[in-house]
Amino acid sequence: MQAQPERLSVTCDSVDFSDPRQVVGLRGFLFSAGRWCWGMKKAVVNRDDFDDDDDLDEFDDELGFEGDDDDDDDMSEVMSGGGRGGVRKERPLKSWSDRAILQAAEDVSGPECLVVLTHGTRLATALRELRSDLRFAFFTTEHFFARTLHSFHSDAGQSGAVSIHCAAEPPDGPFQSILFPTLAGDSSEVAQELFQSLQTRLVSGGRLIVSTNAAKGHWIDSQLKAVFSRVEQQKFPRGHVFTAWKSGPLKRLRGFRARFDFRHQERVLVCETRPGVFSHRRLDGGARALIRALSLVRDGQSSESVVERIVELGCGCGAVSAAAAVSFPQAQILAIDSDARAVECTAQTARLNDLSQMQVVLDSEGTIPNPGQWDLLLGNPPYYSDFRIAELFLQAARRALRPGGQVLIVTKPVEWQEARMKQLFHNVQAHRFGEYTVFSGQQKRP
Repeated sequence: MQAQPERLSVTCDSVDFSDPRQVVGLRGFLFSAGRWCWGMKKAVVNRDDFDDDDDLDEFDDELGFEGDDDDDDDMSEVMSGGGRGGVRKERPLKSWSDRAILQAAEDVSGPECLVVLTHGTRLATALRELRSDLRFAFFTTEHFFARTLHSFHSDAGQSGAVSIHCAAEPPDGPFQSILFPTLAGDSSEVAQELFQSLQTRLVSGGRLIVSTNAAKGHWIDSQLKAVFSRVEQQKFPRGHVFTAWKSGPLKRLRGFRARFDFRHQERVLVCETRPGVFSHRRLDGGARALIRALSLVRDGQSSESVVERIVELGCGCGAVSAAAAVSFPQAQILAIDSDARAVECTAQTARLNDLSQMQVVLDSEGTIPNPGQWDLLLGNPPYYSDFRIAELFLQAARRALRPGGQVLIVTKPVEWQEARMKQLFHNVQAHRFGEYTVFSGQQKRP
């Protein structure tokens, strides 16, 4: 199982949802690697950015915290094929940022309009209903969001009125207008990178409209002014709307990608990273602990427990998968993430280190290929709010591993993880690495 450049190119740049080979699936994990790992691990939430508790609730809802059932309902609806009678219906817009963009869209120019969707997909339907005269291109890096869009917009790519792009970079365009709703607490560096990319996708004189529910939007204003020659700001009781006009090409393109290296088994490994991808610019402490734990499996191998097939959930920049490839040079490595930027970075990490046994897949459905045949599953699930994502990782491990196969899961909170793993796996052990604990377990035999 080798990394195939042509397949990786397709996976990163444009997902063909009619091709089952590209939609491998990791149901439920869809919210983890993208929405949770990026939204929670990378965003530093400043409560001062919010006007009131309602805005905080809105932010929680958008990220899928407890108390909000909208996302779960939307996911169930997509998975089941729509609402009653198979008719897909989306709920009204809840996010103020989305509503502000919808209002601004009433008089945007066209015909080509790009919409950046980083937190949800409901805006797409509302925009199409409001401006049927425009040709919309909906862009997201999240595979689950792309699947949701395809579910509600089945005419995508057929009528010419709408196209859906799940990719590491926005489509080329050119576009007369670009719409970009954001939330307070979003990563500023991700936004900076996107502002620059989006400027290059506009026609001369085209405009980018950005909304935010943050009470203080000065950082967006300053970053837009670093890229656009003219920026106007509108202040509302619940946020801001910025309009930026393109007057010409960028004089200077700022690089946001970065590389870091780390030593593993007498080898120096180089990782490609970018904003929004887990372990950007440095090796995360949890990832480091998981890498150190690989020796536990390697040293414990026997003729009956040789590790030849390894899968990592939520690969981020690919550091853990690369280390696994070095620890087990004869093993096939499958690295999975639901974010197209992470897939791109992991693929590049594999190339930089000449690790041809690594395969990278953009996936958000729930089924790891070849269930019951994997020797080792690696995971670093987020543990914010509750343990829903950790549970998804564990259930994926149960489906993927062969009898006697092993799972390594890293965490900080140990009580729930230990108790749940002892319910699901044999020979569960805790291994302490600094402030992190890696739990190992074996798939139960029939």
